[in-house]
Amino acid sequence: MLNLPIKILDRHVTPAGGEANLTFAGIDDLVAQWDALKGLTSRHLVLIVNASSEDVGDYWDLGVRPNGSAVADKEYQAGLGSGAGASTGRITGSSAWTCGRCIPAGNYPDAFGGVVLLIPHAFNTTNHKNALLLGGAAEHAVNMAVFRWPHTDAITSLYLYIGGTFTANSKFLLGVIDESYLVEEIEDAAADFSPTWNIPQGEGDLITIGYLRSDQAAVEDEVLHTINDDTTAANYPAQELTGRAAVFAAASPVNQEIGMVSGDNATALVFGPLVAVYSQYTKQNQQHYLSLSGYVESSGPTSEIRLMSGRRDNVEPINKLALSPNAGTDFKAGSLFSLYRVPKRLIDRQVLTVDTATITFNNIPQYYEALQLHVYARTDNGANPRDSVLVSFNNDLVVANYNEQELAGFVAAVLASRNISRAAMMVAGDIAAVGVFGGGSIMMPGYARTDGHKHRVNLSGAAENIVRVYSSHWEDSSPITRIDLAPGAGANFLAGSVFELEGVLRKEGLPADAGMSVGIP
Repeated sequence: MLNLPIKILDRHVTPAGGEANLTFAGIDDLVAQWDALKGLTSRHLVLIVNASSEDVGDYWDLGVRPNGSAVADKEYQAGLGSGAGASTGRITGSSAWTCGRCIPAGNYPDAFGGVVLLIPHAFNTTNHKNALLLGGAAEHAVNMAVFRWPHTDAITSLYLYIGGTFTANSKFLLGVIDESYLVEEIEDAAADFSPTWNIPQGEGDLITIGYLRSDQAAVEDEVLHTINDDTTAANYPAQELTGRAAVFAAASPVNQEIGMVSGDNATALVFGPLVAVYSQYTKQNQQHYLSLSGYVESSGPTSEIRLMSGRRDNVEPINKLALSPNAGTDFKAGSLFSLYRVPKRLIDRQVLTVDTATITFNNIPQYYEALQLHVYARTDNGANPRDSVLVSFNNDLVVANYNEQELAGFVAAVLASRNISRAAMMVAGDIAAVGVFGGGSIMMPGYARTDGHKHRVNLSGAAENIVRVYSSHWEDSSPITRIDLAPGAGANFLAGSVFELEGVLRKEGLPADAGMSVGIP
């Protein structure tokens, strides 16, 4: 999800015979040990699931109970794409955070699925807990959601279950956002505020994670970003996909909006989560961003989950970034902003100085828990302002071996489709405005497994032309040792495009940590 700098602190592998549930316990102790070792203060919790079930059917929903609580007080707003159908809804009175249609069952033999779940400000003891999710069950479905648990307790355990049985060797990873990549953090427990950052220059992406409540007298408010003091709304075109109560909608706003979070008339102690990435923010191209945000509301008729892809119509690098409410004046006391700069543990980074037809990552190490692939690109497709990126693993070019479910926002249309396709993400084409690039991130947990097919979750956008999330399935049990990328319609990726392959590491000392000293900074 969005190039997050993740450090794995705990892992669980389903034993032979399978299991119906599992618990990550003592999270507070794990985090305290990691923080003491590194001299850090962790804020944000991450759960990565790569799992399957052999039970009869297409899928299972994955249930997550924070602190093991089975009380029917959880709420969430979810958006789902399955086949040609797109649906969204607000759920209240649930006994769990439910990740709908995220674990493939017996009708998809050898297939795996799963989720990436981010819990911002997971350890605070003042306000409610919330989370953001992207996931899917192979090519059966893709899901995005925002969750709330109306308790002020710090997250100390997570109980995970499905209605059936997890297949043996399903994998569950618990991590934190690695604070060694923190640029600056802003939190004020006593006063309202809006952050402004002077941004250090360097290679890679800029990422912000927010836990936010506006002082706007409403249940919601938009979050605006201002880059390099540019307050001209027309310089910020975007594409959004929004699930609001029971209505799915897409739009192409031209303003400074980057997300939607809670307002001051929201239920007491409710804050909204936001994560945003500015890709290759020091490149002299129009800055591309992707964001995922939302809020879950009890006191009003709505909740909202929102994906956005956009750009700033200017080619200067980002050297200053300010975030503020739209209708409000400031964010309420207790809000938190964390700003990170990556890349991190790179396996390979390729920056094109000439137009190139194919990008290859070869001899990929097999000791990481997951791979993250990040693309910032523009192709020579002269017929369209956008293009797709085609992926192949281990030089397998048989299209029938690649399946996907997509959910997208395109102008005013909400699109869902299931395809046999190698398409991996969206980037800009060559009739896009000068300096416009696009792209996104792919999470590939379980890439080294030899007992089942490979699953990936993709989020990308072609600047303001389209925003799209995929759940994808490669029908092969071989470990991924090679990845090739090619334009879908164009012949070449253009000079200035950047491709990064990163390995997600576990903390030293976890089971099966051979090779873990490799790549640790």
